[in-house]
Amino acid sequence: MRTKQLLATLFAIGLTNTLLADEPAKVGGLDQPANSWVKRSPLKNGPRNPMLGYEGSFGYDPLARKVIRWAGHTQSGGHEQQNETWTYDPRTAQFELIDTNLAPPGGCCVQQNVFDPVGNRFLRFKSFAGSHGWQWFREIYLANSSVWSFDLATKTWRNMKPMPEPLVSPLRCASWDSDHQVVVVFGGEGNSEGTVVYDPYLNTWKRMNPKVQPAFRSGGNMAYDAKRKRHILFGSQFDDDKHTWAYSLTDNTWTDLKPKEMPPTKKNDAVLVYDERHGVIVANVNVFDSEVGGEATKGHYETWVLDGDANTWKKMSPAKEPDGFGSRRRLMCYVPDLNVTVLESYVNPPLRVAGVDREQQIWTYRYADAPAAKAYEQPEPKWLEPKLVEDVVCSVISAQKVSLKWKENKRAVGYVVERAAVEVFSEDQIHRLRKDTPPLAEPSIGALHTVGEFQTLTKKPVGVPSFEDSTIDLSKAQAVEGKPIFKHRFTKEQVNAEGKPYRFGVYAYRVREMAVNGDVGGPSPYVLTIPSAPQWLYSKESGNDALLKWAKNPEQGIVGYRVYRMESPRINGPGQKVTRVTAEPTAETTFTDKGIGKESRRYSIVAVDALGQEGIPSAPTWHYRLFKNVYDPFVGEWHQ
Repeated sequence: MRTKQLLATLFAIGLTNTLLADEPAKVGGLDQPANSWVKRSPLKNGPRNPMLGYEGSFGYDPLARKVIRWAGHTQSGGHEQQNETWTYDPRTAQFELIDTNLAPPGGCCVQQNVFDPVGNRFLRFKSFAGSHGWQWFREIYLANSSVWSFDLATKTWRNMKPMPEPLVSPLRCASWDSDHQVVVVFGGEGNSEGTVVYDPYLNTWKRMNPKVQPAFRSGGNMAYDAKRKRHILFGSQFDDDKHTWAYSLTDNTWTDLKPKEMPPTKKNDAVLVYDERHGVIVANVNVFDSEVGGEATKGHYETWVLDGDANTWKKMSPAKEPDGFGSRRRLMCYVPDLNVTVLESYVNPPLRVAGVDREQQIWTYRYADAPAAKAYEQPEPKWLEPKLVEDVVCSVISAQKVSLKWKENKRAVGYVVERAAVEVFSEDQIHRLRKDTPPLAEPSIGALHTVGEFQTLTKKPVGVPSFEDSTIDLSKAQAVEGKPIFKHRFTKEQVNAEGKPYRFGVYAYRVREMAVNGDVGGPSPYVLTIPSAPQWLYSKESGNDALLKWAKNPEQGIVGYRVYRMESPRINGPGQKVTRVTAEPTAETTFTDKGIGKESRRYSIVAVDALGQEGIPSAPTWHYRLFKNVYDPFVGEWHQ
């Protein structure tokens, strides 16, 4: 066993021994007085806590009555950027690891993803990926679009692939606008896009370009004040921003509220929620008590509440604040049916919390008492028709024929099909991919280079949920003409100018639905003329063997699948060796990698079509994963 694996295993054992070691308050139930924080997990004799790391994201699903938690780091606080989807039940303090069809590439600094209660989807926006090892850059380059959505009821992730798209950054501010039923996004690490809006009904982004905007920032938070119909932005990770901002989407204006008193603002990395039962903004702010060389050595958290009518911040001074201090280690969401704010606080040894080594702490805060909540009613969409087309399947029948199929909406009168030319990089033209995996003799697609404008193919809407395009020739590479709607961001140093180009032409297709009144809906997520990512990939350890299984791809003409294996841990830093296990595609949807041993590995599957094109990699699955002892109670024999 290698040294790194041994250390990881020992650390996992240590974590297992501390899962339930905390001194407890009351286990179970959410009875608590007004203006109080109560620690809910981990507790002595309480439900098992997975001890996840920091920099994840929260969203509350009011139908399932569960908090969705996605991504962030591992139990060590470092290691890979996870793609795991968890739920937390605030009534029972139970965590559940959800098996999903796919997953976005793992990420960190993913704060302020947003739950859409109209579509009942968790919306994930783009963040950092690939910088902490255990990730295949080919998956990142082909699948890391600006928006993915997650449906907890069906355990389904969808890559929404809106295009064109702005630069969406980690450590952004974002909030759901319940009146306009869109997401407002601002800022983020190194971002100067300003105020942008994502509409999940139309699957489109819009740059708002207001005349005045807050200073660009990393960190801070936004929350939508539904009573006053404005988004409140406050806080920053690195700066001392002495402002409380309000944004009206109706007027497209930012206003500096200038309250007389403010919470501490220096590097406060505030996290915010809107308490809809009382019409106030609840903020938890970081306060540094001492610093050495710009690094905090001591600090604490404070709870403040913004009263929008009085335009005043009030320090709440509860009897106990959550443990710890620091940036990027707190998540919050409001649970209206329980009248509490749920907070996750990641505590590790440098914080020197008495009696605590390393914990993923869950706390609840009650601002004030309230009557029992009414039964939840899912908000009605403002626009019922036309609907967004999803799950389009693109089958390459031959170099001159492509078939599209999608789910029918009986209320639609027809569908509009669009196509765009796409230029690509091959895996041989990107240094990172060549370094990680020797390219095939005829290299596969490594990343998108340029996407042209989408052009309508259907002179009149088609009346059935299918379409065949015989006006193409995939045997010839395509050049984008005119102004592109997407252009790659690779630097000159990242590109291998001598690399062998991709041998086939590539197109992107989208479908729009037409309603009875003639309105045409937003564009579906685009599909490419290469196979989609295989779904529902699972693995099982059998001694020294790795057993794999996955679902059959929906496209026609799939000749088989290639298996790729990521080798050994790369704890920090980009890149990791990825071995092509199957030289030729296997026609089966199962595979056994014999005698691979018991060191950690990660597997991905890629489908191959009739032309020999490899498609988009699946989400990966683990073989003897890191921190296995922590995960064993949460997974079955077959796991992801």
